[in-house]
Amino acid sequence: MNYKESKEILEKIKKAKRILVNCHRSPDPDSIGSATALYQVLVNMGKVVEIICPSDEIYQNVKFLKAFNKIRTVDFTKFDFSKFDLFIALDSSSWDMVTDLKEYVSPKIPVVVIDHHKTNKKYGEINIVDDKVTSVGELLYLVLEDWGAEINKDIATSLLTGIIGDTGVFRYPGTGASTLKVAGKLMEKGANKDEIVFNVYQSTDFELIKFWGELLRNAKIDKDCKFVWSAIPYEIYKKLDNLRVGRESSASLFAQIVDGTDFGFIAVEQEPQHLYISFRSRTGLDTSKIAVELGGGGHIYASGADIKGLSFKEAINKLLEVARKYARA
Repeated sequence: MNYKESKEILEKIKKAKRILVNCHRSPDPDSIGSATALYQVLVNMGKVVEIICPSDEIYQNVKFLKAFNKIRTVDFTKFDFSKFDLFIALDSSSWDMVTDLKEYVSPKIPVVVIDHHKTNKKYGEINIVDDKVTSVGELLYLVLEDWGAEINKDIATSLLTGIIGDTGVFRYPGTGASTLKVAGKLMEKGANKDEIVFNVYQSTDFELIKFWGELLRNAKIDKDCKFVWSAIPYEIYKKLDNLRVGRESSASLFAQIVDGTDFGFIAVEQEPQHLYISFRSRTGLDTSKIAVELGGGGHIYASGADIKGLSFKEAINKLLEVARKYARA
């Protein structure tokens, strides 16, 4: 048994008829991969399942995954939870990551949390939070192993997509033998690593490349505090096809590769007076501490936050102040 809570969760699932699974706001490959994998497992158990997401823009590079088309965008302020018996929250360290709402009360149905962020607030009735694994794709494989669930080719593909997405094709720190063993088992079950890598990393829209160009044009380096950063205000963002996926991909590509830096971040004002930030560590400086102080969360090497209600300039000043505080600590 990998997790003692696995049995408790399975008992909850067996008692439920209608189950909700989430994709978090601005979902990435791990969020979508784990959600579609769990969806298929639960449907195979005879459950009625829905995948819901607060974002109206879903990452399209993984549309090849089975059940991708089952993801439904919802407004959590209007959603009727009473039709469901159980909500399983994946890859979400806090309730606002699930809903994209700062002020919101948890639904009056049982909530189960399966996550790998060390900043997770354990807001579920049952929580499996393991920050030693690389991704929820990896964690969920271990949970499914505890359940004795059958993992077919489509489920394996979804799980491996989550692992490949959150490890940067196995190159991020913390990707060790246990992760590679799980990935190997998923490939043995039919998951095609090359297909996943091609779609996630080698199928970039030209508009996104122009978005990256704008961020690189605005890039700055703080040599004293050893971080690189770039920021885009709303008036520029809205001219760049409102590419919500651009921030995360930019951070993964550029924020942790600059010689002489410890970390980096990309900040994009995606709505007026609402700045979203993605942090990436290069040397092991814990970016989650910066994110948490700004109301966000995440891991040492990858974290995020958002600042609402300030002008672009005020938000950037606040962001830089907090970043420099932890850079000098």
